[in-house]
Amino acid sequence: MARKRRNDRNHVIYQLTGPNGQRYVGVTFARGRAWKRSAKIRWEAHVRNALDYDRQNLLSIAIRDNGAENFTREVLEIVRGKQNAHNRERELLQLIQPELNMEGMGRKVNSTQHQAVA
Repeated sequence: MARKRRNDRNHVIYQLTGPNGQRYVGVTFARGRAWKRSAKIRWEAHVRNALDYDRQNLLSIAIRDNGAENFTREVLEIVRGKQNAHNRERELLQLIQPELNMEGMGRKVNSTQHQAVA
């Protein structure tokens, strides 16, 4: 019988801030006790998505426009449990209203000065 997957692991809620003050809030699972490393690995995935895969979302466009090296990263919270982490992320999105997360809150890439490539 296969082992049941754990659903109580820690998750990292992080914030990325561009040089112009625009923010992005995200969540990723913590790899063991290395939660800072987990946030760094997720950041590297965001950069790959922007530069290598040419993703057309607000964060990817900001990374290409401003350069990945000009973003700051910070861990906001460590939350135990996947559902708890995603609930807390939604709360923080409502509270902080990060500019680079706004696609899910009514703002689309096409409504910015940048047009998505078809």
